[in-house]
Amino acid sequence: MQQSNRQQWARQIPESLNFSQEQVTFILGHSLRSQYDAILAADLPDRLKALVQELENKQRAASDAG
Repeated sequence: MQQSNRQQWARQIPESLNFSQEQVTFILGHSLRSQYDAILAADLPDRLKALVQELENKQRAASDAG
């Protein structure tokens, strides 16, 4: 985008659209959560479940030994 186009676009944004970092984080988090809720709720495929279990077992064994 050219500099002049950016400046024109920036002038069109009302000043009332000033958000705090906390508000931006909340909005982005909520948007991402709504997009990926179905994916997060789905079961892991059996192969991934086995890999996760293997990693957990290794981590548990390492913490028990240490």
